[in-house]
Amino acid sequence: MSKKSEAPLSLDDCLCQICMEVFVEPVTLPCNHTICNSCFQLTVENASLCCPFCRRRVSSWARYNARRNTLINWELWEKIQKKYPKECERRINGLDLEEEIFVPHPQHQLSKPGELRQEYEAEVSKVEAERRAHEQEENKASEEYIQKLLAEEEEEHSLAEERRKEMEEQLKQDEELAWQLSNSLVS
Repeated sequence: MSKKSEAPLSLDDCLCQICMEVFVEPVTLPCNHTICNSCFQLTVENASLCCPFCRRRVSSWARYNARRNTLINWELWEKIQKKYPKECERRINGLDLEEEIFVPHPQHQLSKPGELRQEYEAEVSKVEAERRAHEQEENKASEEYIQKLLAEEEEEHSLAEERRKEMEEQLKQDEELAWQLSNSLVS
């Protein structure tokens, strides 16, 4: 979520795209993606030091702001607390939002347990299969090229051998002709 100072905050604008709950102590990354401080701690600081959405590295920024205690976007946090006090209180106390307060959009549905892992494993399998197929194609192309080079080399060797035999035959004919001429001059 990017900073919006003039536009009113809707509840959708205040939802963390990782935990799908109202932001608590939101952290706005340099790429303008915003997540909860707890989600930041779990996904960015402890795992990858990259934005979970655009994969931009934020390690230097995170260390700098952690040392200065400026990770939390206090201006946004105050706006969220003013606009959605019940939701913030429930979230801080660890309670889920009631269905009448928040009805998730279809795009905000959480996945079933293990569903993301299955999708990930399926994608990894697909990529590995593509890699193996590409390697097989490269190996086949390399083998065909090697066979072509060997065939050309064999053909060149065969032609050279044929030329050598022709030259030997021509040399024999020339020697025989020279011998006949030599004998006819002597007699």
